[in-house]
Amino acid sequence: MSKLMRSCVLAAAIAGLAAAASSASAAAPADCKNFAAVGSGVSTSIATLMAKQGAVNVAEGRGYHVQGEAKLISCSAAGIFGTECKASTHACK
Repeated sequence: MSKLMRSCVLAAAIAGLAAAASSASAAAPADCKNFAAVGSGVSTSIATLMAKQGAVNVAEGRGYHVQGEAKLISCSAAGIFGTECKASTHACK
């Protein structure tokens, strides 16, 4: 292959990569949000489960798709049932 042909092929490849990169960055950003919920229970494990599932339910109820697992924020002995926990989840449309 001649030098001229190699440089043309290389230039075409670079132009193709640049076009692909610009079209990827021009795509609309995903609509993502964080959702939180509080759960109560007679034990910390029950309150944690209720809070995590509550955060997932809130996100899905609003038409979002949860990304990963819900995360526990904190727990305290202050709820009606004995323990109250807070959890959040990240979700996108």
